[in-house]
Amino acid sequence: MNTPMSGPSESESTPTFIPPDSEWIHSHYFTVPEQIAYFCGEIRGSRVLDVGCGEMLSDFGLLPLGVQHLTGLDLAGKRNVDLANVSDRLRSHGISVSPDYASRLLYVGYDGLHFPFPNESFDVIVSWSAFEHVADVPQVLREIKRVSCRGARVFLQVYPWYHCLLGSHLTDFISEPYFHLKRPPEWVLQRLNEYVEEHPEKRDFVLGHMWQEYQSLNRYSANRFYADLIAAGFTVQKAVTTTYEQNLTEAPRDIPLADLMIYETKMLLRP
Repeated sequence: MNTPMSGPSESESTPTFIPPDSEWIHSHYFTVPEQIAYFCGEIRGSRVLDVGCGEMLSDFGLLPLGVQHLTGLDLAGKRNVDLANVSDRLRSHGISVSPDYASRLLYVGYDGLHFPFPNESFDVIVSWSAFEHVADVPQVLREIKRVSCRGARVFLQVYPWYHCLLGSHLTDFISEPYFHLKRPPEWVLQRLNEYVEEHPEKRDFVLGHMWQEYQSLNRYSANRFYADLIAAGFTVQKAVTTTYEQNLTEAPRDIPLADLMIYETKMLLRP
């Protein structure tokens, strides 16, 4: 699930997980591409792959940076992105869309394991808030390395890591801190049912979408992910983590402090 930019600074309270639609649109179209450009540098003329592209809002936002072509990759059957609909949604929020988007963007579905591209197909590979849902992280990292050209740049952002306060993706609906680290799935589903009883207009979103998102979480930590990156042969050229002031009174005692405190990681990799 693509998520917006991180919220408050370390001295402020933790953010809500799901922002208003206007903030969602703005963060994905403007802020995500800005972060990619900050980490990767000049990407004009590049062939770009977006792994876990979601709605492709950020991919539209990368077009003004001059990319040659951008391919969005996501699980087959999860969604079928209609570029014209995405364009209309952006325009409805007052955003001017590159007129040649149809010739520069492509959406591709895959099986979650094997990228349908030849070796060394892309100059830049990006992924934003997708790896927390990847079922086989080592395999997908190997595929990223395989399709990276010589000298390619790989930018990965993961938010939120599973063990942090927001790691369940469900904190807007369940108030108990760290419930996802202590409660069984049956308890979580019951709390969601109670929530939608009070908010019936959100039933399809909460039970039809967010519950599925919760079930797909791979429970990775930043440390475990880093170990997989190294094992896959990547070099981490630049890395930034995000944390917040946190009350850990109700956090499980057996979870390492770093896992509880690290909400987000951004990394520039070299294959």
